[in-house]
Amino acid sequence: MLRVLLMKPYSEADELIPPFGLGYLATAIRAKHEVKILDGVKEKLTLVKFKKILEREKFDVIGIQIFTFHLNAAKGYVRLIKEASPETKIVLGGPHPSCDPENIFSYFPEIDWAFRGEAEIGLARLLDLMSEEKEISRPALLTVPGLIWRDENQKTIVNSPLFAEDLDSLGYPSWDLLRPDNYPLAPHGAFFKNYPIAPIIITRGCPFSCTYCAGPLVSGRKIRKRSVGLVIEEIKDLYHNYGIREIHIEDDNFTMDRNLVLEFCQKLEENKLDITWTCPNGVRLDTLDKELILAMKNSGLYSISVGIESGSEKILRDMRKGLGKEKIKEKINLLREAGLEVSGFFILGYPTETKEDILATIAFAKELGIKRAGFSAFKPFPGTEITKYLAERGELDKDKEDWDKYVLAQVVYAPPGISKNELKNLRRRALREFYFRPKIAFGFISEIKNFKHLTLVAKRSYRWFFK
Repeated sequence: MLRVLLMKPYSEADELIPPFGLGYLATAIRAKHEVKILDGVKEKLTLVKFKKILEREKFDVIGIQIFTFHLNAAKGYVRLIKEASPETKIVLGGPHPSCDPENIFSYFPEIDWAFRGEAEIGLARLLDLMSEEKEISRPALLTVPGLIWRDENQKTIVNSPLFAEDLDSLGYPSWDLLRPDNYPLAPHGAFFKNYPIAPIIITRGCPFSCTYCAGPLVSGRKIRKRSVGLVIEEIKDLYHNYGIREIHIEDDNFTMDRNLVLEFCQKLEENKLDITWTCPNGVRLDTLDKELILAMKNSGLYSISVGIESGSEKILRDMRKGLGKEKIKEKINLLREAGLEVSGFFILGYPTETKEDILATIAFAKELGIKRAGFSAFKPFPGTEITKYLAERGELDKDKEDWDKYVLAQVVYAPPGISKNELKNLRRRALREFYFRPKIAFGFISEIKNFKHLTLVAKRSYRWFFK
């Protein structure tokens, strides 16, 4: 039996949400190994704190979940592990290794392995090999799905990932190791209806080809789904054992399978749980119709986020969104007519965008009648089609990448004809014009529940508007 620590790095920019991906990994390996989960965001895990943990506890394996904006922070943790516990094996996983597997050892020469794509099956296999063999052979390493490793010549080898077809076989996250009831208010944004809140996923995968998104590299292109029975079982577990009263469905494409959504809504109603739910990660507007929206609303949905991205038809085409402005307005109206709170996501500074396109997006956001809007500056995330295009044209300087800025508000790239500072100001203008309207501002303020919530809203508003 190996002692395994699964951890998420600390980042002030990160949302404080239980790292349920690590919970799935824990479920995959805990039958054979001793597992602990450490959420660096929740614990505000400085290197000093982490060093004390390593001095107090010894681990055979430490797995670190890496998003792009974690890269610099993760380097500190990795070096500290090697200094404090040189015999501990370090494994990286998550979105960034999945999107840029060939370069992961150049960022982290000290690590032993990394994973591309979903790692439940691969990590379990790797730990089995570690338990069986003192030195894992090349043929054995080749059998580990998604493993990124170095051969005897230090050449990086990237094994093909394996995406589980039967998601029920993965169970659900080890919530006893995550304790979602101990998390602060509002993991997404600053508003919620009930508390405590827990995130769940019902489907994985994305078949679409939006040029700026790396989702298919992480979870594959095929939509795979859990059985509604297991999802309801998980929600009951969260409800009865952890006091959860609101569920956030974190799928990339929850509404892709209409029958699945209708069955989920029916079963949720039948079980008569006093629970509300939202889709904060966004759904595809073109998958929605009146019957589906009403079924969702009647089963407890009160808020939904949608990826709109732009108010320019040209930019929508360039992004390959597959949706025009008229269809967007039509679907938004259906959501509003059902009485749902609608939040829209927008991207400013796409490579083919002009200032006029950005102003059109700001105007479109205000025109739609949505309750909230998130304006993010475009990021050239590794592995995406648009990033490859920019790299081929010599428009990206990889030697000067500031990975810490790959978060919502920060500007790391600006399209030709617009400076980074101008793009930053345009983003702030978008926020001001959208939120500083009497109806929106009053609604924003009226939803504040108490002083603790006011503090949260103030902190996050400051981050969105001024950082």
